[in-house]
Parts: sequence; structure tokens; C-alpha cells
Amino acid sequence: MRKHRFTLLLVVAIAMIAIYFVFNFNLLFGVNHEEKNVTVILKSLNIRLDFWQAVNQGAEAAAKETGLNLSVEGPLIEGDSNAQIQILEDAIARKPQAIVIDMVMDNRMPAILAKARAAGIKLVIINHSPSMKPSPIVVSSNHKEAGQLAGQTSIQETDGDPNIAVISDYASSIISQERLEGMRLALKGYKASAMETYYADDSEDQAYEIAKRLLRSDSGINTFITLNQTASQGVARLLKEYNKAGAINLIGFDSTSDEVQLLESGIMTASIVQKPFNMGYLGVKAALKLIDGEKTEPITYIESNVITKENMYTTENQKLLFPFITSK
Repeated sequence: MRKHRFTLLLVVAIAMIAIYFVFNFNLLFGVNHEEKNVTVILKSLNIRLDFWQAVNQGAEAAAKETGLNLSVEGPLIEGDSNAQIQILEDAIARKPQAIVIDMVMDNRMPAILAKARAAGIKLVIINHSPSMKPSPIVVSSNHKEAGQLAGQTSIQETDGDPNIAVISDYASSIISQERLEGMRLALKGYKASAMETYYADDSEDQAYEIAKRLLRSDSGINTFITLNQTASQGVARLLKEYNKAGAINLIGFDSTSDEVQLLESGIMTASIVQKPFNMGYLGVKAALKLIDGEKTEPITYIESNVITKENMYTTENQKLLFPFITSK
């Protein structure tokens, strides 16, 4: 009887030691991937905006590959600073380990991002390089290089004599400023060439009216370079209406479904296409490195490609133009 009781006590003691060991092991060495969580905040999650859906898809691919807990958020309307700021504030309150954000330009943003840093949240900025100190980790298209590609394409399409009207969104847009800087670099050696910039405030109708006024003024413009989707659509409408497609070049940026149709129809001469899927993917990967304490490049630039009607059907360019189809 005494021997049986001793054996029972020994079994209970061993069980208690085992439970204690397992509990403390999980406490000290818990599974890392369950603890890793990243919030991605975009300028918009509107399903009709192909660019942001591609960024979203890239972020989700990185999360699936690494097993992290990912949340992708953003306002419905692109450029809605109040909505994005509220989303960012809510994210900071939840305290994810890292936030990846393409922030709307707003004077309130630097203070809120500083608040995130103060809370110990790692920060990655995508799509542009903000003026912040200390500088955050950046994953972005090289907008200056993209502007150079647009300028070089205008030179090629006009046999070295471009007379350019640039239609932008806002004068305050950092991305547009960088693209303009790249264009000026490309045109530096072409003294006889002209380049004027006009601002349409992200309005298709305003871009249309600017283009119509320039066309009627007999200014000799042979190339429109449009820095965003709405400007491209406005100028394309004008060129089609006045039967000037092909006679006047239209060089745009990005690869929305509308712009793909403009390329196919010959209304748009070329589009400088970014790689938003790569941006989302590499942005999340950079955040993971920060969480793990690994060395991370301060700036990762993603190149752009010049897509034309002639080269749009190559395998590589089809992946850029139709990421939702080719990635499945």
C-alpha cells in the first residue's frame, strides 16, 4: 500500500513538473510567427483602383509566405486625409509591431507617425520618400527615374524635338515633383525643346479643358505627358474627340484597365508602369526585418517600365498590366 501511494505521488509530481516546464517554455519561447503582426495602410482600398489592389495583393503574398498576422486598411476615397489619419490613429492604439503606410500628404501626418514611433511601432513608408527625421525605412518606385523614362520616350517619339505639355494633379504632390525633376534631367540636352506644366487638381474635366485650350492656341504641342490617371483620361478624351490620336503623343503613368485600353486603341503612345505588387510585397518584407532586428536597406527603389502598344503583349509586360490574372 505504501509503495503504491509513493508511486502515485511520484507520478503527480512528474506531471506537475511537466506542466510547469511547458507553461514557462511557451511563456519564454512562444511561437514567433503568432506574435508578428503588421498593419498596412494604403491611400485607398477601393476595389476599382487597380494600383492599390495590386499593392494589397503583394502585401498579402508576403504575409502568406511568412505566416504573419496582416491587416490591410485604407479609406474608400483616394486622398481622403481625414479618413486615413483616423485609420492610422486606430492602428496605433492597437499597437501592431509594424505599420507599412503610403500616407496622404497632410501637415498632421509627421506628428502622428512620430507618435507611432514613440509607441515602439516599426515604420515603413511606401511609394515615396517623406521628409522625416530620423528617416524611416522606404520602399518606393523611383519616381525621378520614371520621369526620366517619360522624357526619353518623348524624345524618341518626336525624333528629338519634343514640345511638351505636362498635366499634373497638384503642385504640392511630392511624387509629381519627382517625376517632373526626372523629365527635366532627360530634356537637359535638348535646348530647343519646350516643357510647360499645368495642374488639373486630379480632375478629368479640368485636364480635358487644359488640353483643349492648348490645342486651340496653336502652341505646336506634339506631346502630352500626364502624371496621373484622371489627367490621362481627360487628355485621351480630347485627342479622340479632335481626331488627334497618333498625331499628338500621350505619355501617361501607371496601368489601370482604362489606360490599357488606351494603349490598345493607340490613343496613348506609352505608359510608364510601376510595380505596385512588388511595393506591397517588399514593404511587408522590410517590416518583418525590422521586427526581427535584422539589417534593412534605408531605401529600396523599384524600377518602372515603358509599355507601348508594340511591347504590351510580351509575357513580362502582361504580368505588369494584368497582375490579378497572371499571379493566380
